[in-house]
Amino acid sequence: MAVKKGTLLKSFAFLLFCGAVGYTLFLTPAGGLFLTPEGRRELAGRIDLFVDASGVFGPAVFVLIYGLGVLAFPATPFTAAGALIFGKYMGMACNLLGAVAGASASFFLGRYFLRGLAEGFLAKGRLADLDRKAEEHGFSVVFYLRIFWFPFIVLNYAAGATRIRFSDYFLGTVFGIAPAVAIVSFFFGNLREIAASFRGPSDLLQADILVPAALLALTFFLPGLLKRIRKARGTAIPPGDA
Repeated sequence: MAVKKGTLLKSFAFLLFCGAVGYTLFLTPAGGLFLTPEGRRELAGRIDLFVDASGVFGPAVFVLIYGLGVLAFPATPFTAAGALIFGKYMGMACNLLGAVAGASASFFLGRYFLRGLAEGFLAKGRLADLDRKAEEHGFSVVFYLRIFWFPFIVLNYAAGATRIRFSDYFLGTVFGIAPAVAIVSFFFGNLREIAASFRGPSDLLQADILVPAALLALTFFLPGLLKRIRKARGTAIPPGDA
């Protein structure tokens, strides 16, 4: 398999980018902003300062920060920050816009840096069939992977390396991440409202907190539950007994 020099250079540049991100997350103090609860609170505070200084342009500045941030770093800290800064409704809107903007930019970066290399691996055999099916059923593929919490950044770049059309990717992303963004935004937005009048732990035992928390937990277990249901249906009636 012959690989063009330009393709190799692009792939090497992308690997350097991934290495820089990994180094930042796991080997520098900045990684704590994303990997620890205390760091995420500090991150939200820093973003809040930028947003507050931007006045009426605060929401647009936050969307820009979110979109650029998820090119390299986990999305959940930004989503929590959006809800804590703007509240659950405005926060949900800003979070969704930021997530979609970042996912779209990552898709095009993946297509530019990785598609040439991927074409060499996806040119023949079963991988080529999978690539064609991804193109034919792009919306469904992206939508279900988003619903099932497939790693956000990985899917963003990987989709760009396939033949999935951007229109299918965009719509699958919007509808696929909307439930999770809404749940996380409502959860942290409600915490923000309760914190203003917090009197004790009993204040957390209310539907505004418990329902989003339960739905958030359920989304993590949903893929496993669906697999078990499908497996049970497949073995419920032995072949030949129907």
